[in-house]
Amino acid sequence: MLLHTKTNKTILALTIAAIISASNGVAFAGQSAANFSLISASAKDISSQAIRGEISNPGGQFVAGAIVRLEGTNREVTTDRQGRFRFDGLAVGNYQLVVDYLGYENQLIDAQVSAQGGQFLSVILDQQEQAQQEDGIERIQVIGGRGGQARALNAQRSADNIKSVVSSDYLGRFPDNNVAESMQRLPGASIQRDQGEGRYVNVRGAPLEFANVSVNGVVLPSPDGGTRAIDLDTIPADVISALELTKAITPDMDADAIAGNINIVTQGALDSRGRVLRGHLGLGQNEKGSGDAYRGGITFGDRIGDQDNLGVLFSLNHSETNRVTDNIEHSWVLQDNGAYIPETTEFKDYEVQRIRSGATGRVDFRPTDNTHLYVSHTYSRFEDSEYRDTIEISWDEFTPDSDSLSGVSGRTTFDNELRNRTVVNTINSTVLGGRHHFDRATLEFSAAYSTGEQRYPDRDYLVYRETSRPAMAYDFSNPDLPTFEILDGENNVVQDNFDFPLEDYEFRRYERRFGDSEETEQAYNIDLSLPTTWGNAYVVNKVGAKIRLKDKMNDESRRRNGEGAGAPDYSELVIDSRSRPFGGYYNNGFKMVRDFVGEYGSLFETDDYQLRTAASVTANYDAEEDTYAAYAMSTMEWEQTTLLLGMRAERTETSGQANEFDEDTEQAEAVFASNSYTKLFPSAHLRHELDSGVILRAAYSTGLSRPNFADLVPYFIVEDRASGQGTLDIGNTDLDPTYSHNFDLMAEYYIEPLGLISTGVFYKDLTDPIFKARSTVADGEFAGFDLVRPENGESGKLYGFEVNWQQSLNFLPGAWSGLGFIANYTYTDSEADLPFGIGTTQLAGTSKHSYNVGLQYDTQRFSSQLAYNYRSEYVDSFDTADPSLNIFWDGRGTLDFSANFVVTDNFSVFAEATNLTDSKAIRFQGERSRVYEHEQFGRAYMVGLRANF
Repeated sequence: MLLHTKTNKTILALTIAAIISASNGVAFAGQSAANFSLISASAKDISSQAIRGEISNPGGQFVAGAIVRLEGTNREVTTDRQGRFRFDGLAVGNYQLVVDYLGYENQLIDAQVSAQGGQFLSVILDQQEQAQQEDGIERIQVIGGRGGQARALNAQRSADNIKSVVSSDYLGRFPDNNVAESMQRLPGASIQRDQGEGRYVNVRGAPLEFANVSVNGVVLPSPDGGTRAIDLDTIPADVISALELTKAITPDMDADAIAGNINIVTQGALDSRGRVLRGHLGLGQNEKGSGDAYRGGITFGDRIGDQDNLGVLFSLNHSETNRVTDNIEHSWVLQDNGAYIPETTEFKDYEVQRIRSGATGRVDFRPTDNTHLYVSHTYSRFEDSEYRDTIEISWDEFTPDSDSLSGVSGRTTFDNELRNRTVVNTINSTVLGGRHHFDRATLEFSAAYSTGEQRYPDRDYLVYRETSRPAMAYDFSNPDLPTFEILDGENNVVQDNFDFPLEDYEFRRYERRFGDSEETEQAYNIDLSLPTTWGNAYVVNKVGAKIRLKDKMNDESRRRNGEGAGAPDYSELVIDSRSRPFGGYYNNGFKMVRDFVGEYGSLFETDDYQLRTAASVTANYDAEEDTYAAYAMSTMEWEQTTLLLGMRAERTETSGQANEFDEDTEQAEAVFASNSYTKLFPSAHLRHELDSGVILRAAYSTGLSRPNFADLVPYFIVEDRASGQGTLDIGNTDLDPTYSHNFDLMAEYYIEPLGLISTGVFYKDLTDPIFKARSTVADGEFAGFDLVRPENGESGKLYGFEVNWQQSLNFLPGAWSGLGFIANYTYTDSEADLPFGIGTTQLAGTSKHSYNVGLQYDTQRFSSQLAYNYRSEYVDSFDTADPSLNIFWDGRGTLDFSANFVVTDNFSVFAEATNLTDSKAIRFQGERSRVYEHEQFGRAYMVGLRANF
């Protein structure tokens, strides 16, 4: 660890030194402007002794993150999402304001406060051609996707804490289908994929549950009954106005964010000066299976009333993609002789349809300049429907020389299974809030109600078994695509495929599963800000309180017919289509009829169609979690320095009900449990801007990660009680949340006209990390039983550094000036104590290396980008009984391309291509040669039209 720390400090020191040294020859964002205006401003009188205003870009969109300084004082403010700023409580006199916004020259604006009142300034950033002026100074032009890049960089630069920001129009440069895929473009964020599409986000190599997700600051509930992590593939990318990744949280933010907070910002009508009307339509195709894809969306917003103080905006979007996925999976076991052999092998041939729908609506009302009220709703729906043709191979009776490379199974069982599964995730969030400015204080409040639901309306299985159970040889010389040979009684090869005679199959089972998980949360929040002075510092003291009331339920029902009286012959079920995954490398025989429930359900849903009591009861639970929070913080501003200090306290009360179930008697009994705890969360954030323009940041913050509800509720499953050597699988109501002390250092240099170089180091000191552990019961009624239970380890650590460089190369001559690039790299490492002192391991989700590299080209009408994203291997799940069988995701990179051409002022066309290198997803057990899963998805293409009025 000491070596890593020294290395990180050295890299940081060298980077800062390079930035400062380079400052001699480069224009900085913080330096004063040339003496001509790139800003037009108009003023109107107001009755308050204040200077207030709003700033917009040439397109009429208000800009957030512009820094406005009151010359001759230490007062500095940042424009909000409506581009507004205000300096209240000013003495009578003449003032000058500096508007500092990346992409434009700084400019002084005169303002006046009299005994009768002050002024409200309407400021418009002029879009200027990049040309040599008479005074010999070049003006700049924000073109193509660079306007979005400017908005994001300004919001990031002006923040008091450490965060990364990206705007929607900049994200539009990337061919991303959902929020998870958009997140992968930010430094420090890596995604986990399902069927080739992004689903979950790891922030700085931390487990999924270490980051929370919010929409406009309201934390979202998880639809999944097994985890607190949010399935970000549920949320379409089209709902985004901006993405904010806060890496060092402040006291006014929810504390359940060890790794940080992912905030999705949606748009409102008052975010722009005039009407908003835009839409898009795209058509595409997925390479595997030649599946069609399309997406479309429309956004409309406008101001209502004579004073333009009532705004209404709504956005609708919908997309669908159809693809085929090839999959092969193996599970491995350790033999007594020290050899690893395959236990099962599964071929899974997927036909997948994914549908995403989203809607946002927002009403903003500003009755006076001091009051702003709003109500908003965000709706996301994700439907994943698939047919999965599976051959499950169970290996047995191995020859003595069998190992992980090659061998022979003397008795091999083949089950042909067709699964028809649909899962529907929905997330809804409604917020009512507002802000009121008093003479010497600002009050903000909100009330939110959010739900996340996951339903399985269909999860149906039909299985037939091949009855000959032949011997089979395997060869894993190519672990990704092993070969297999069916042998006769004399070990002669009789076939090298799984296309067995139809008459060799018998009915095995018919099963249907239904499930529903729902999480609801009410959140009530109030904040009061009180400005004052302390010496020569301008100080804003802020206090607040929040109540979060959360309910979670999970319900499962499973029914099965394993008898099959009157079941049709296998030959009646097959269709004229074969499973030939991986480009025909394997021949797995005929597929089965798709709608087997509709055609044959009446044959199976008879008296033999019985409830699977154990599986239906043990997954069911109800839980409540109430959190009561209060905080106090102070933000102190000097001329070039900002210091934020504060403390948050959270009281958490949990209760839950689950079932104690005996597998032998099939008896279930409800069990109740409750717990409570209080935690304190101190933090300190320092921002200092050097004369050279380099911004130095340092932060100490604290946070926690609460246990998943599925681990915390008091379920209790007893198997094989009669033998006296059975197993217990139980919840742990005494689990402690994981607590973390977080340390961050960051240096940023914002390059004019548009760019950023930054580097930072981070370290997280963890207490009570959580693992699913295996042990043996020492005494009592179940002495000698194997115990599976979530447990706390003692401690852990997560550390690393990140480097980010993005720049528009405007200084190049001629057409070359349209070039730009992004490049960011994050190194992370982690270590945590396993329970019971059995050793240490990396945390789930820690990739040592992740990076983005992108080449951009922008002109007035054309924008394009070629982007490569990579993350190295990481632990996916643990086997605490045998860590050599931990499951890892292998490293994977993807190359994507997108382009946009403006045809007229209102219409543009776009083209996208994803996964151009046809990369594959690999999971392995312990070693890369022991492949656990190999999945391929193919490339995808789309073209379309955008309209903006």
